[in-house]
Amino acid sequence: MPGLEFSVPYNNDPKTLDKLFELKNLNGNSISEVYLSGPQSKSAAGRIVEEIDEARFVEITGLIHKNGIRVNLIMNATCEGTGWYASDAVKEMVSFINQMHENGSIDAVTMANPIFIKTLRKTNPDIEICASVLGDIDCMQRALIFAASGASTITPDTTINRNLELLKEIKQKTGVKIKLMVNEGCLYKCPYRKFHLNYISHKSTEIGEVSGDAFYAGCSDITREDHSQILKSGWIRPEDLSKYTDVTSFFKIVGREQPLAHVIRSVKAYIKERWNGDLLDIMCSNLSKYALDYGAGLDNQALGEMGFFVKTITCNYECNSCDYCNKLAEKLIRLECLTRGKLEDLGHAELADRLEASGVIPKLDS
Repeated sequence: MPGLEFSVPYNNDPKTLDKLFELKNLNGNSISEVYLSGPQSKSAAGRIVEEIDEARFVEITGLIHKNGIRVNLIMNATCEGTGWYASDAVKEMVSFINQMHENGSIDAVTMANPIFIKTLRKTNPDIEICASVLGDIDCMQRALIFAASGASTITPDTTINRNLELLKEIKQKTGVKIKLMVNEGCLYKCPYRKFHLNYISHKSTEIGEVSGDAFYAGCSDITREDHSQILKSGWIRPEDLSKYTDVTSFFKIVGREQPLAHVIRSVKAYIKERWNGDLLDIMCSNLSKYALDYGAGLDNQALGEMGFFVKTITCNYECNSCDYCNKLAEKLIRLECLTRGKLEDLGHAELADRLEASGVIPKLDS
């Protein structure tokens, strides 16, 4: 039986690529795709990363292909201002994508805007177009429209990651491939999300150091006041991936804005389908930041032992009449936790080595 496939992030650090190539076949599973931002001069995107120009982009994609892995170009901005829709701007964007596809630099492109998906598909019947998670595809209506626009793959909104019946129905009725995002870590039904994504889309094209973020403080405030939000977020545990085989065997790991240690830690956990540490150490977005700011921790194995997956896939999201997540959060969420992952992400890998050697922090699977 074929193993699971993973789409993994390139964070514009060549050392990360080298480590990813070492992991491309592990545990019967494989890294089949690396996704990355294109040159900032060509497109905004849903993550803020270091500058990359076209020559460097082509060089990196060639290296990925040399290692037998597909390349997915991320052009999933949700806003670039009114000029985004000007005919010349659209023509330039489509021309760049087609050029990169024709010269063999990319195999697929990820887009959030169905208008641009439809426009690109008219000019290129062969390229794989992935409808981004930023397209908010959380119901059959949206899935059908994106599929009709020309998407050949859909990454659904993470808010339906635990609705297996809806995911199976989307797969069956659209006929497209499903790729599930596993570790984003945003709030469930986040009220800031569309505004945050628009902000990031604009900031992602600005060259130079990016300081601050106008939204994470709001997410952290909500999470700090209600730890059940950590459990309600739409992540999928590494151990639960095999339970999605009726939906897909293709999973996307988040982390384009994360340091090398975080990317490799997360990829290892998911490709091995096992993580014996703090679940928040392999999350991104709000949960990652909250974990670093407050030392928040969630024992992944304890969560599995409590039957979390079985309970949540039957959830009706009537939170006002259910206290399951509140009670579980009280039992499992801890603050001021010290872990290797947190130390690495804060830039203290050497300290982590010493504390691990002395038994102060637990040693994780290599």
